[in-house]
Amino acid sequence: MNTIKKLLRLSRHEWPLLGWGMLFLAISSAALLFYPHSIKKIIDEAITSKNLSQLNMAAFLAFVIFVIQSVTSALRYYFFTLAGEKTVKRMRSRLFGQLLGQDVTFFDKQKTGELLARLSSDTAVLQNALSVNISMLVRGFVQAVGGITMLFLTSPKLTVFILVIIPPLGLLAARFGKKVKAISKKAQDALATSSGVAEEGMGSVRTVKAFSQEAFEKKRYHDKLEFSFLLSTEKIKVVTSFTNLVSLLGFTAVVFIVWYGGKLVIEGEMSVGTLTSFLLYVITVAFSVGMLGGLWTDFMSAFGASERIFELLEKKTEDVTTGIKTLKNGFIEFKNVHFSYPARLDFPVLQGVSFTIAPHETVAVVGPSGAGKSTLAQLLMRFYETTQGDILFDGVNSKDYSLTAVRESIGIVSQEPVLVSESLYENIRYGKPEASEAQVHEAAKKAFAHDFIMGFPQGYETLVGERGIQLSGGQKQRVAIARALLKNPRILILDEATSALDAESEHLVQKALENQIGIRATLIIAHRLSTVKRADKIIVMDGGKVVQIGTHIDLYKIEDGLYHKLVERQFEYS
Repeated sequence: MNTIKKLLRLSRHEWPLLGWGMLFLAISSAALLFYPHSIKKIIDEAITSKNLSQLNMAAFLAFVIFVIQSVTSALRYYFFTLAGEKTVKRMRSRLFGQLLGQDVTFFDKQKTGELLARLSSDTAVLQNALSVNISMLVRGFVQAVGGITMLFLTSPKLTVFILVIIPPLGLLAARFGKKVKAISKKAQDALATSSGVAEEGMGSVRTVKAFSQEAFEKKRYHDKLEFSFLLSTEKIKVVTSFTNLVSLLGFTAVVFIVWYGGKLVIEGEMSVGTLTSFLLYVITVAFSVGMLGGLWTDFMSAFGASERIFELLEKKTEDVTTGIKTLKNGFIEFKNVHFSYPARLDFPVLQGVSFTIAPHETVAVVGPSGAGKSTLAQLLMRFYETTQGDILFDGVNSKDYSLTAVRESIGIVSQEPVLVSESLYENIRYGKPEASEAQVHEAAKKAFAHDFIMGFPQGYETLVGERGIQLSGGQKQRVAIARALLKNPRILILDEATSALDAESEHLVQKALENQIGIRATLIIAHRLSTVKRADKIIVMDGGKVVQIGTHIDLYKIEDGLYHKLVERQFEYS
């Protein structure tokens, strides 16, 4: 009932459509329930009395009833189905927005493929229940209740026997329904897990092929799919048992009714027309109850899926608006910052990190892998909050700003920039959706991307493919820089922005970045020390701590210092 209430609240915008559906449902059900009575009149009043005019009139009346029932049934289906489709569309939209509204920690614990399965397969199960099945459920219930009422009016003696059968059927439905719901929920979870494995395999297909691990990935997906299949098989067995019992009881009831009704006709207590109409009502009720039994299992599956959907819909999202709305200058200060990732709280990544970055100052952070360099960028963007210590913007704790204010004030270019599957124009404008064409072109020129873009036949309308797969590494990086520059942030973060590039691409990217030095507060995180020589200040990190701070020249003079060793090591390797 709690799930039904939530679904009703979600579909409140479609209540007018449901109202029209209910109106046509009432008309079609009334017409269907009157149909057996018209057959009774044909048999008892027209055929028995051999009155041709009465037969014609009764047959015409039956035909009119059938036409009304057919038209209103079609309209009932249309309005209920349309309402269901709209509800599911709204649910999918809300669910996607809800997922995007979660903090980064949520995505650290969830597989993307599983979340996509919730968005597709789970809502597909619910879509079937809320569109076609809800219409059939209401129709089946109304016709079952109406049919039983007409049965009682037609022959109370025969109806008593049917009423004795219905309570056991209800108990069976409740018992089997609980089983189906539990199994369906497990099956949907297993299917979501298999979707996660499939998404991983296809998302990293080049790595899979590079290591010739197609067979391994196929087996991994097959194993997950097999578990989901076994659960589905168990569900099928339960549904089959339920359907078998309902059918057995139903056909037994029909045989008894034909026998006992025939006995009443022979004894003169019932006319042939009355028995015929009673049997038609029995068929109507049996069909409706049988349909309700099948729909019951479908709805239990839908409720199993909807519980997980509503669990996500009701999950608290990030509050991105509360706090100071504007970051003015971009002065950054780390004050004794300690941090551990939520998934590894016992493993400290940063230990007492302190430094400052003034507006228009360029600061580089270097150090061996695992020193905590990239974590600084994660904390600046407030993807995570500090475990201890504070990060200040313009002397104010970063937590006092709204998330939107912080993230709109920061532009980031990472080692592996992710582009959306749209045109180059849309990818650059991603940093500032309201930007004009001239502004997009200007940002591309600053990033040395304009020339190679114009070299494509479609120019800025060239599609980049999934994750920018149609572009080279250097091209993607320059598009990402153009995107960041168009945003015109107060703070620019370059996280290993040139480490994966060849010498020519690195040269062009470096030129693009050098033009930005001194314009805004810039944090450069790099392994290649050639990219940090011009920085106003270099921070050397090791083991989550700041071990040296100074300029390139000053730090290199300290021969027993870590920076000197890093430079010498790179010269040695090069």
